[in-house]
Amino acid sequence: VPPPGTTEKTEGSTPVIDTTHQPKIQLYLRGPNIPGVQDIEIELSNPQWTIFRAVQELIQQSDLGTRQDKMRRIWEPTYTIVYREVHDDYMSEKEGGDRTPTVCSKHRSWLSPVSPSTPTPTPTHTSSSCTVDQVLDLLKHLYVLTQQYDEHPHYYDENEIVSMTREDMHSKKLTNKLLQQLQDPLVLSAGALPSWCEHLSQEFPFLFPFETRHLYFTCTAFGPSRSIVWLQSQRDVTMERQRTPGLSPRRDDPHEYRVGRLKHERVQVPREGDLLAWAHQVMLVHAQRKSILEVEFKGEEGTGLGPTLEFYALVAAELQRKDLGIWLCDDEIHMGNTPIDIGEGLKPPGYYVRRPNGLFPAPLPQDSSHCDRAEKHFWFLGVFLAKVLQDNRLVDLPLSHQFLKLLCQGDRMHNASDKFSLLTRTRSGDDDVMLSSLISDLSEKELEFDPPKVSHSKEKPWLSGMLTMDDLREIDPVRGRFLMELGELAARKARIQTDNTLSAETKAHQIQNLSYISCSAAGQPMRLEDLAITFTYLPSSNVFGFNAADLTFNGSDIEVTMENIEEYIDLTVEYCLERGIARQMEAFRDGFSQVFPMEKLRSFTPNEVRLMLCGDQNPQWTREDLINYTEPKLGYTRESAGFLRFVNVLVGMSGDERKAFLQFTTGCSSLPPGGLANLQPRLTIVRKVDAGEGSYPSVNTCVHYLKLPDYPSEEILRDRLLTATREKGFHLN
Repeated sequence: VPPPGTTEKTEGSTPVIDTTHQPKIQLYLRGPNIPGVQDIEIELSNPQWTIFRAVQELIQQSDLGTRQDKMRRIWEPTYTIVYREVHDDYMSEKEGGDRTPTVCSKHRSWLSPVSPSTPTPTPTHTSSSCTVDQVLDLLKHLYVLTQQYDEHPHYYDENEIVSMTREDMHSKKLTNKLLQQLQDPLVLSAGALPSWCEHLSQEFPFLFPFETRHLYFTCTAFGPSRSIVWLQSQRDVTMERQRTPGLSPRRDDPHEYRVGRLKHERVQVPREGDLLAWAHQVMLVHAQRKSILEVEFKGEEGTGLGPTLEFYALVAAELQRKDLGIWLCDDEIHMGNTPIDIGEGLKPPGYYVRRPNGLFPAPLPQDSSHCDRAEKHFWFLGVFLAKVLQDNRLVDLPLSHQFLKLLCQGDRMHNASDKFSLLTRTRSGDDDVMLSSLISDLSEKELEFDPPKVSHSKEKPWLSGMLTMDDLREIDPVRGRFLMELGELAARKARIQTDNTLSAETKAHQIQNLSYISCSAAGQPMRLEDLAITFTYLPSSNVFGFNAADLTFNGSDIEVTMENIEEYIDLTVEYCLERGIARQMEAFRDGFSQVFPMEKLRSFTPNEVRLMLCGDQNPQWTREDLINYTEPKLGYTRESAGFLRFVNVLVGMSGDERKAFLQFTTGCSSLPPGGLANLQPRLTIVRKVDAGEGSYPSVNTCVHYLKLPDYPSEEILRDRLLTATREKGFHLN
């Protein structure tokens, strides 16, 4: 029925808009509903809150004693959800104070102990006081200075600065406080962690040991379901470690309450053929799924952890192929001329990219078809590495320190080291100047410890400013050394230009006569113009599919001279570390963020990220480690002659043999952080029944279960064991 005062709607007429005021309702949470305690209402207006978050907010506002008493009695009250109509005079009624007190959500600093709306007393500052942020910044200053001293002690006098270890900067109270926050599954599932946890772990990671930051990362990066299940599994691991050796494994208590288990999704891929293409399809489908990915090979019997880890290992090997043209390399063979096996059988020298400093993206023309292909590979690599972290896998992928620095968006532990310029100062008569005076003379901008801001303009990629010339010297030593020599030539030019004792004509004459002297050249010094260098980037290998890339417009027509040498150096460094890898790294970040935000890795150093991704890539163990952290069973004991022969063989293995043994028994050639002590489940060695001297060991990789015949000598045991490690595939045994 049309509203009064309007004509009846006919076909084809303009629809009548009902302008009648519609009522609105507002939800509130009321509590604690305890006699003698005034009720409080919390306005449920924040879409980011859960009910548990609102309960925490309300209980902190109630008059139930101390904060500890409030948290202990949080489930004692009865909480009521109330709804009421919101009138036009809602704000005036709220200000009148004739209704139950209401706490509104407001923005609040990261120091909030519970949630954004918990009020805190306004601090009173005097001329001699400082804020918490200033204290934290000071601690970061001290940390960077001590790290510089540890890395370059020859630049300092012994009495100039106090050497401190990284452990000295850890705050035990903050660490215990953070661990306390992570022990409550309800807080994790509700996303109710206080904001200071994220802020301190990312902005001031040196306050916490790696184990604590890794625990926080695992509990918060992958969603609440993963957090709760992971905490339950950690409790099981702790109880398993406390179990007396020799007893049967712990069984689940039927009366024990468990929140749930993660879903496992299994896919099948062929071992033969284009494994990398199959892996692309797997990650394309599974990128945004929260379930655990399991892989099995078609035509093979193995399922579970073992084949999954081998899949990751084989894909990691495929990603190192030189013919992909995605990694910086050259046509010379490095690191030996012998065939190499990293999981796919023996391959000829040069098949894989093997560089002493690890893998780094190759600079490519950003509008080329080769860059289009590289972009797809790096998107896949991002998803692949994020899945490794999400599912707690390990891969043996030798990424360079510089690539890992981009992965964690700069080394936040050392970001400020470039701002001090302490390492470039000379030793002269001012050595006795107080270090504090040096710091006070620096501008506020030079003391800024935030990481380089990511530019969103088309000219600057997000990784702009994270890497420097020193990084280029590590990832591309030949080009980096050449640019450093040109930099020395430019410095000589600058000294001439700033010499006020010389006339303009003399300066120009001396600059024109400057000679380029290569550290590796055996010939006579030559002028820069005689090198015939142009503003182009020349690739280091033919595998990249291009001969040269212009560093600037029509760069091939511009010669490098003493007038533009600085510009050439800057453009080359920028192309190698930013513009030439921008599309690849943007695709990598997009793929990685399909699984979880890459910003979560900002709490870690590049070396820590390497440990999380790859584990201990040079596995080491002692005789004591093998005896204490392996479990002989079913025919073997720690005193058995056969088990002790096995221990002796493992102690005598080379590095490559240890990696092959781990690949055979666990499906991964690396050990987790902490070595054998943290390998879960522990390696179990049982006696293989009905097996003679000519039999070979077999293994169930999913549970790290090695079935070992009782060989009469260490020589036979070693031969049979190493032969078994070279076999590929999963079959019944």
